[in-house]
Amino acid sequence: MMTTKRRPDRRLLIPVMGIALVLLLVLLRPVSLARPETQSPAQDRWVGYYMIYRPIDNWDFGQNWETYGDTQILNAQLQDNGRYAFTELDGQALFFDFLPPTDPEDSYSAVVAFQSDAAEVVHNANITESGTTETLSGVLYFGAPATPALSQQDYIWTACLVYQREDGSLYLTRGQSYGGGGFTIKQETKYASTTNGTTTQDALSVKLRMEMIPRVESCTFFQLDENGTLLDQSTLTEAEALALTDGSYQIPLAEGTACILIRQDEERDGTTYTTLSPQADGSFTGDLWFLDERGVGIQISVQAD
Repeated sequence: MMTTKRRPDRRLLIPVMGIALVLLLVLLRPVSLARPETQSPAQDRWVGYYMIYRPIDNWDFGQNWETYGDTQILNAQLQDNGRYAFTELDGQALFFDFLPPTDPEDSYSAVVAFQSDAAEVVHNANITESGTTETLSGVLYFGAPATPALSQQDYIWTACLVYQREDGSLYLTRGQSYGGGGFTIKQETKYASTTNGTTTQDALSVKLRMEMIPRVESCTFFQLDENGTLLDQSTLTEAEALALTDGSYQIPLAEGTACILIRQDEERDGTTYTTLSPQADGSFTGDLWFLDERGVGIQISVQAD
């Protein structure tokens, strides 16, 4: 008996091959994977200034700038305490620093802090139903550099603009530069914020006054009794002041001291005198300003008790 091989039904085979081909094309088709949302400069908030006192020919501050969107930036470094600071760039800060809520379930527990190397800092918050206006102001003192070959015209200030991302990180961009004498800069920015479903129009304002001071070579402290008789005296030189690691200078207080007369011997402008009067507890406190080698003001707190 002869047997014949049955051929597969081509009517069935062709549709099956077509379905397999479609599945293969789908599997081989490039798939666009979900990517985390990236931040851009347009989403970030201006928060203040970082002042750089630099030689006039040092435009890049000796740093490697990064590209962020279309902007050249320098990022701040994350510190052990969870906050950010510009530790790799020597400068003077005056800017807001918005900290995350201390209670993740309570958005109102967020803290509006600030970073400052300025003197006479004032921070105010004006809260209304329509929003909150935060203002910050201060003073930076500066003067002639110590290097004889250089003059104040060889250095300029650059007011770098500081921005904060939503994740709390900070960065700066180059700002306007200023030469010559003292000056004042101020900027205000407005933005919308939403807390617990309520949107408000808030504002930030930062004002910084730059004031020139003479270079002080030494300060002599005369302790006088109520009759003006000299009880004791001591002298703090420029080198000694700049070597103080904590920025404080302690004077042993002589018994019977009614006031302390301070003589400041200045490099070019002669001599000036100021007086410290006793506090309610009988101690004496005050602040003095010396200039470092570049000409940036260094605050020294004086105390006698």
